Amino acid sequence: MRALVIGAAGFVGRFLVQHLLEQGDEVFATTLREPIELPQERTFALDITSAASAAEVFEQVRPDVVYHLAGISFVPEAEADFDKALQVNVGGTANVLRHAHLVSRRTAVLFVSSAEVYGQVEPSDLPIRESTPLRPANNYSLSKRMGELLVERYARQNALTCTIVRPFNHIGPGQSSRFVASNFALQLARIAHGKAPPVLQVGNLEARRDFSDVRDIVRAYRMLAHQEGGVFNLGSGQSRPIHSLLDGLIRVSGLKVRIEQDPARMRGPEVPELYASFDRAESVVGWRPQVPIEQSLSDIYRYWHERVGAESATI
Repeated sequence: MRALVIGAAGFVGRFLVQHLLEQGDEVFATTLREPIELPQERTFALDITSAASAAEVFEQVRPDVVYHLAGISFVPEAEADFDKALQVNVGGTANVLRHAHLVSRRTAVLFVSSAEVYGQVEPSDLPIRESTPLRPANNYSLSKRMGELLVERYARQNALTCTIVRPFNHIGPGQSSRFVASNFALQLARIAHGKAPPVLQVGNLEARRDFSDVRDIVRAYRMLAHQEGGVFNLGSGQSRPIHSLLDGLIRVSGLKVRIEQDPARMRGPEVPELYASFDRAESVVGWRPQVPIEQSLSDIYRYWHERVGAESATI
């Protein structure tokens, strides 16, 4: 299978490329700036907001399946610059879909949306299913929903085989420290290496969210891209309080630390609990999450411990 991963240098993209290679796919990838571990002839620099650049990549690769991961994925970034979020998450998606279609109507496109499109859900909505009403509540989720509408248009017109995935929170080694589990792990690693006092700065620890491992998520992407389209939630099927991630990481580190709440890390009013039903993905392709949360947390901490240690060694 000839696969094109758009946005391959991101956290999820790197895991997806590796998984596709392990499954025997012929993998091509695009990045905006960062290099990835693929032969040079299989990698392309691509800004998805450039229609001309997108056209060139699709003409050269002519993929059987496209995994569209590129975009602005950090909620505060989209809040700060909605014009950019629209340009990338909507305009860029339009370019990807148009040029995938122009290459071949048989091309399969998997569009990575977000569980954020469900917005402000009520307790009676849980677990969140694909039929749950969509109520985008911020610039990021609004831009992702607009991207979904573009995908739905191409699917409705039989112009492409389109799959939309709505992953809930997913974690793993290599994730940006802007995200909660990775941030906790980085703080602990800095403490372990004597680069910070034994104090952890935290935000709201009581919110309950659905956390799964990135390796389970990319496995689902490939499984779903090879069927006949549709919309699929991806998550663990259960909620965990944020403090359980923190407790798990502290156990892994073996450190004694003091917890301090940082007002700057507190968001506005939050939905107390969110978690997904993955019944549709399970019924269609047999997918279930497999990686235990304990392994995810251990791998995240080890990643940051090694990284901070390597930085210390070069000073």
